[in-house]
Amino acid sequence: MTAIVTGAGTGLGRAIARELALAGANIALLDINPRGAADAAEEFSRLGVEARVYAVDVADSGQVDAAFDAVKEDFGALDVVVNNAGISLVGPHIVETTDADWHAAIAVMQSGVFYCMRAAARHMLPQGSGTVINISSIRGYSANPGRIAYCAAKAAVLMMTKVAAAEWGPYGVRANAIAPGVQRTEMWEDEVRRGAADEERLLRVTPAGRLGDPREVGRLAVFLASPDTTFINGACISIDGGLTSVPAEGEVRRPSGQHRL
Repeated sequence: MTAIVTGAGTGLGRAIARELALAGANIALLDINPRGAADAAEEFSRLGVEARVYAVDVADSGQVDAAFDAVKEDFGALDVVVNNAGISLVGPHIVETTDADWHAAIAVMQSGVFYCMRAAARHMLPQGSGTVINISSIRGYSANPGRIAYCAAKAAVLMMTKVAAAEWGPYGVRANAIAPGVQRTEMWEDEVRRGAADEERLLRVTPAGRLGDPREVGRLAVFLASPDTTFINGACISIDGGLTSVPAEGEVRRPSGQHRL
């Protein structure tokens, strides 16, 4: 089995790629930072699988198409694609969100996912097999003030997954989504350090009483890629410790001044 994982050099993507490697998959690491991804590839190679790095900006459709073609040429197969690459902007409300921030988020987390889905389909539909796993977020269906672009992109990923499932199912290709809650990753730790996230409050409102372990998301991806799930198509599976299963206790930011719109 050969799996592409985008954003595989660090954080959640690396954890997903590692779990797939532990399950015996050869890994193509697509990442905008090839240096970080190379370290991950070396780690996975020690697990006895083949791992290669492809420097790719998923917001560039030409780079995506070239990378997918190269993976198929290098490995001789393409069985699983995990669209994980993402960026995070936490804090600015809608009236404070810049054009640049909006376009950057949509380019990576919506257009980038679309480009990878399209490239995957061009290889998988003719072979009549394959599975695409899109990493969305609980913020794709549970709003978070201060994250307009992130929430919009992750919501789009859920609908793109359903469209793909309907289009590809007759050809033996599946598409599913995973919606993680807050995971203990480098990105989260940075948000806490900057004061953009309140970990203590989050732990109080999460029934599980802890943050997610990225390895758990990886194991869910392995499950969705397995032959045991061939009838699961178009689904979104949340993995959030029950956070979105209880009434919201969010704090509303009251205006300190008047915005001119």
